[in-house]
Amino acid sequence: MKKNMVKHVRIVSVILMVLGGAYLLAAVFIGIFGLMATKNQAQSIDIALLPTILTGGTILLPLFLIGVVHIITAKAFRAGKGWSRIAMWILAVLNLGNVPLGTGLGVYAIWILINTREEALKIQE
Repeated sequence: MKKNMVKHVRIVSVILMVLGGAYLLAAVFIGIFGLMATKNQAQSIDIALLPTILTGGTILLPLFLIGVVHIITAKAFRAGKGWSRIAMWILAVLNLGNVPLGTGLGVYAIWILINTREEALKIQE
């Protein structure tokens, strides 16, 4: 791999790790805020806690899993694992919808994946 592309692989890996950490922090803060709001509402009004908890779980679980997948994929891509290229393609395409920062990250990751394709093919042979 060209020395310049190694630098870009490191940069996109660090960005993905930071983004994954941001997803995890968002999940923690939303979870804490949701628990506090649920506790306050439960004290003042009789509400059904089960639908509230299920709704919170449907938001927090995917957010947490996406954060973990970003971090694991970034570490594997930096280490040059073969499966990480597929996961990186999936994350790059998914990040295209996160306007504006995710779009930039998705385009940058796709550019890196295209420019490092030859090196990945040599490793597989």
